[in-house]
Order: sequence, then structure tokens, then C-alpha cells
Amino acid sequence: MGEKRLLAFCALAGVLLYGVSAGVRGDIGLLLNPVAASSGQSYEGVSIAIALMQLAFGATQPLFGWLAMRRSNRFVLTLGAVSYAVGLALLPFVHSFAGILVAIGVFMGAGAGAICFGIILSAIVERVGERNAMIISGLLNASSGLGSTAFAPITSGLLAAGGLPLASLVLCAPMLVLIPVIFVMTAGRKKEEGNGEDGGAGAPHETATFREIFAEAFHDRTYRLLICGFSTCGFHMVLIEAHLFSQFVSYGIEETAAAWAFSVYGIATIAGALASGWLSVRMHKGRLLGFCYGFRAVLVALYLFFLPKTLVTAVIFAVGLGLTGDATVSPTSGLVNARFAMARVATLIGFLFLCHQIGAFLSAWLGGLCVTWTGGYTLVWCIDIATCSFAALASWRISSRRT
Repeated sequence: MGEKRLLAFCALAGVLLYGVSAGVRGDIGLLLNPVAASSGQSYEGVSIAIALMQLAFGATQPLFGWLAMRRSNRFVLTLGAVSYAVGLALLPFVHSFAGILVAIGVFMGAGAGAICFGIILSAIVERVGERNAMIISGLLNASSGLGSTAFAPITSGLLAAGGLPLASLVLCAPMLVLIPVIFVMTAGRKKEEGNGEDGGAGAPHETATFREIFAEAFHDRTYRLLICGFSTCGFHMVLIEAHLFSQFVSYGIEETAAAWAFSVYGIATIAGALASGWLSVRMHKGRLLGFCYGFRAVLVALYLFFLPKTLVTAVIFAVGLGLTGDATVSPTSGLVNARFAMARVATLIGFLFLCHQIGAFLSAWLGGLCVTWTGGYTLVWCIDIATCSFAALASWRISSRRT
């Protein structure tokens, strides 16, 4: 297979794999009421299972990154596809709180953690070379938003046509169908410089321990600064995903119009992710991150305190948030790729996503508390402005070193 055709195939395979995984995870809320009705459990109980899924998604990524390093990317990605499919298939058959926690929180959460950005990126870069990493990163990042956009109407249609049994059956099918794609995508590793051997997809990459990997990473100033920035990114993103629609409605915007404005955000994240991948190979990645985080702080402050709360300004606000929403992933992963051995990248990016999800949990929780205590969202958005400003300053310090 020619180099360009190999690049195109691996990119398409990665986009399909990550798009399906992120799409199902991102739209899991659509299954909340059907699962509650089918299982006889409360809305709150299923919500706890979904919250556990989000935490498991972050917490398992470093573990699966280390497992991929010790075994292979193919093994972990296949394990993730099977785990995801099992969790989806179990949904119509669980009738207890414990069963829901296992199906959604454990099987689906672990499946999402295995089919994660870092492992897919690492698997593809092994085949097409590190010089194409930023292109692949931008495409993978965009596929997350594309998957969520595509799976929302698909899931709604399946639920309307056949309820939870049909939806769970059809949704688990792509996971199993993509297993052959995983095997072809990881068929071999690109030969290392100065080494004529092809390690093969099943070969262990190295035998470093967690302690050795993170001792090196935490000693690196840039990685510490990335942790500061990416954890605030999770706080910002889930604040949007969990509370922005309700905030638009609280301003008197009709629900249908608010939903349309919110959908624009999803489309803008795709454009922002692609633009970020392109820019990440043309400018300092630290400065790009600093701009993204700083832009968020300024935009939120303008909308919160100065702009009128109309549908037009809501759309403008949503577009601005979307353009920087997923734009931090490509430069962040690019900095990790540039500073650490490729075999360790999935583990280290996985830890960054764990920090991201901790921030996500805090914003979802604090947003609800803020509404309960103050009757509005101003306080939590002020916290977001402060954390985005902090992330911008931390990222700008990265730019003082050539990246």
C-alpha cells in the first residue's frame, strides 16, 4: 500500500473508531430515561451510572495506555470494542441498580477508556510516522464532534422505532463490525529509524513501569503545565455540555431555538478541531493553547457581563465556544508526542484526560450547586473565567521554549 493511501486508510479507520466511541458516549444521555423505564430504577440512579461512566472513561485511560505499551494497541482497542458492545447489549436486561452500574459504568466506561484518543493516535502514528501526527490528531479530534452529531438522531430514531432493545442492539453492532478495521489498522508498525525491524502489531513496545513513566513526565516542566491547562479544559467543556442549554432557556430563549443554538456549538467544534490540527504544525503549540484558553475567558466575560441575552448573541457565543472547544487537544497531544517516546504517549495523554474528566466532574457538580444556591449560573462561569485565565498563563509559559 502506498504511503498516501496508507495514511488515508489509517485516518479513516481512526475517525470511524473514535467517532463511534465518542458518539455513543457523548449521546448516552438519550438513553437515560429509556434505561430507567426498562430497569425500573430511578432517574437519579441511572444518572449516577452515567457519571461513573464518565469517571471510568478518564480513570482507565492511563491504565489502558500502559497495557497497550506492554501488550499492543490492537489488544487494547479490541478489548475496548468488545467491552463497549457487551455494556450496550446488557442494557435491556438489567433490572437493578448494581446491574446498571456494571453495564454503563464498568463495561461502557472501560470500553470508552480503551478506545480513547491517545491509543488510537499512537496506533496510527506507528504505521504512518510521527510527521503525520498533527494531521491525524486534528481529524480524530473532529470525529468526536461529528460522532456525537451523527449518533443523536440515529439513537432517537432507534428508540422511537423499537425502544431500548432495538437501540442497544444496533448501537453495539458498529463496535463489533469495527474489530476487523482495528486489526487491519494495526497490522504493522512503521520501522524505527536506524532499525530495519518491523515490530508487528502484537509486539510489546517496552517494559517501563508506571513509576518510571510518570517520574519522567512529572519532571518535565511542559507536562506539568499541560496538566494545569487540560484539567481546566474539562471544567469548561462540561460546563457547556451540561448547563449551557438550560442557561439559554433561563434567559427567556424558547427551548427549540435554544436547542438550535446549542447544536451550532457542536458543528463549530468540528471546524475548530480541524483548524487546530492545521495550526499545530505551523505555530508554537504553547502559544496556540494560550490563545484558546485566553479567548475562552474573554468570550465568557463579554457574553456574561456585556452582551444582551438574545438568540443572536447566544448563537455567536455558542460558535465562539465551539471553535475553541476541542481545539486544545491537537496542540496538547503534539507537545506530548514531541517530548516523550511514542510507546509512552498513550499513557501520558490518558493521564491528561483523567485530569480533564476530574475537571469535568467538578463543573457538572458545581453548576448544579450554583443554580441551587444562587438561582443562576454567574458564579460558576466566573470560576470558569478564572480557570481559563490561569490555563492561558500556564500555556504561554510553554511557548517560551521551542515546541
